[in-house]
Amino acid sequence: MLLDCEYCKARVDAQVLHQYEIADNDAPTFLVTLAKCPQCSVPLLAQQMEDFGEHAWLLPERLYPEESTLSHTLPKPIRDTFQEAQACLKAGAYTAAAIMCRKTVEGICAEHGHQERTLAESLRSMRDAGIIEARLYDWADALRLYGNEAAHDVSVTVSAQDAKDLLEFGHALIEYVFTYRDKFEAFRARKTKQAAGGKSPQALL
Repeated sequence: MLLDCEYCKARVDAQVLHQYEIADNDAPTFLVTLAKCPQCSVPLLAQQMEDFGEHAWLLPERLYPEESTLSHTLPKPIRDTFQEAQACLKAGAYTAAAIMCRKTVEGICAEHGHQERTLAESLRSMRDAGIIEARLYDWADALRLYGNEAAHDVSVTVSAQDAKDLLEFGHALIEYVFTYRDKFEAFRARKTKQAAGGKSPQALL
């Protein structure tokens, strides 16, 4: 199992010590793996979500030492694109990481049905529809602009710090749109349905 070791500063073929599955009828199945780095022996804990379409496990996400994880509600194309951006960052391919961040933003717009003539117009449409607010729009537009420069201007090079910042903005955008916003919309719809069934607003608190 390939995992990043923070102490060795390298991707290593971790030695698997123990694995078990977490299954729930209302949630995806996860495979949790306890492993160790073959070089420094530091413990590593990872999880993988089941890919129902391929009857396989998705790429592992390290839980310990902690790193940024993606919600299991994230659509697979966007998950794969952003994980590729993360892989580019870890490999030192900073310009490629910026381009993949832009592609992630494009996927977010498409997932919500906002595919205008340009990505700039799609983002404005997302903002005007209330899917993202002004600050997140600024972050998403920065990802678009830097991604455009990285893709179309051969004289542009992206620094390690810039690439890291872009991925953090991208992760925040993903978390807001697919975790907090969508979860709140589901919560509000559920409560509206309960209220329509005769429960008072006070009973829903």
